[in-house]
Amino acid sequence: MGTDRLSMASGVSALLDPIDAASQVADQLRETLPGSIDLVIGFVTPPFTQRMGMIADAIRDRLGPNHLLLVSAQGVMGNDSEIDSVPGISLMGARLPGVEIHPYTLDATWGSMDPAQRAAKISETIGASETMAGTLFFADPYSVPMVNLIPALSDCRVQYADAHGHTKRIGTVIGGMASVGTEPGHNALFIDGHLRNYGAIGVTLSGNLQIDTLVSQGCRPIGQPMVVTRARGNLVLELGGKPAIEALRETLQDLGDSDKELLEGGLLIGRVINEQKSRFGRGDFLIRNIMGGDEQSGAIAIADLVHVGQTIQPHLHDATTASEDLSLLLDGQRLYDRPSGALVVSCTGRTQSFYGRPGHDARAIRHAFDRPVEGARLAKAGRELNAPDQGIPLSGFFADGQIGPIGETIFQHGHTLVAALFREPEQMDLQ
Repeated sequence: MGTDRLSMASGVSALLDPIDAASQVADQLRETLPGSIDLVIGFVTPPFTQRMGMIADAIRDRLGPNHLLLVSAQGVMGNDSEIDSVPGISLMGARLPGVEIHPYTLDATWGSMDPAQRAAKISETIGASETMAGTLFFADPYSVPMVNLIPALSDCRVQYADAHGHTKRIGTVIGGMASVGTEPGHNALFIDGHLRNYGAIGVTLSGNLQIDTLVSQGCRPIGQPMVVTRARGNLVLELGGKPAIEALRETLQDLGDSDKELLEGGLLIGRVINEQKSRFGRGDFLIRNIMGGDEQSGAIAIADLVHVGQTIQPHLHDATTASEDLSLLLDGQRLYDRPSGALVVSCTGRTQSFYGRPGHDARAIRHAFDRPVEGARLAKAGRELNAPDQGIPLSGFFADGQIGPIGETIFQHGHTLVAALFREPEQMDLQ
């Protein structure tokens, strides 16, 4: 492939020694990307977190990338592999002709600002502009107040009106929270020679690039939609004029046996994103955890702010639904050119223990764009005999929180997979 085209490569290593692992995965990238490399993004598992500086040095010695970003993670994915807790490194390398790469760090120094000031400061920090394709954002969950940051990240992008007068934003935001340890100071973030265990890091990519996003919440609505009639903060006090717990029980009482069994694994609440719609289905809700309930008052607490007039509906999360949801989203992406690569941020709960086999989501994304195979070359199981590795380059990690768009708004998610698909750009008319 010529050096004037977008080109990406990925690799993964499970060697026990951090330098050996870094060297092995760097060599995998070099096989596909000879010459200069503009950006390398990687993820390392807990046994390697304290060796991130050494790993970065080995990668830079081997590849000499213009920019290098590393994040600590409970588990990583690379190509068709999934590595959880044991030693592992996953890397994605990219040659990005015509793309401006803006690395940044961000600390929690915006707490006293009003929302407009906060968005303006973050816009300047991440280098948002009219040519921004997207920003890849990674944070330590113990030192960054995401409740303030996520709305600012969403609002800091350049705004425009499309041909129909609808307000839209230029560029996307995708990323997640480092997931090593359960207290401050255990995570590690590295960018361009700077190693830290707090704050946030990222790179903004602007210019000759298109970043398409997948946000698969993997949940389906059950019961009936209900309107919030009394609320305070994150407390839902009444639904349809009844105590929230009572209304929730009533809407769930007619579920089938299979759904009732899934309820034992936990009930989730979906909050409607666009109240102007006449009907709501999968994809119309922002999924949030139920934090608890109080029988005496009848209130339930959810992991979000709630307002009177909002519509909510119970949801279930299971492996079958998650797989179907991702498959539907990938069907839509097949209408476009094959991506040059994919960066994936998934929930720590969507690993092998959830699906029953490793690398489920990685394989689904990586091979969604494989070329059709003639029937004569298929085995009885439906797989190609002696198949070449056709999958797109893929790297990612399992995060404590995922960041990605639904519609024009950026949200922090749980139980979710978000993915960035990198392509050469299509023309966009801003008039």
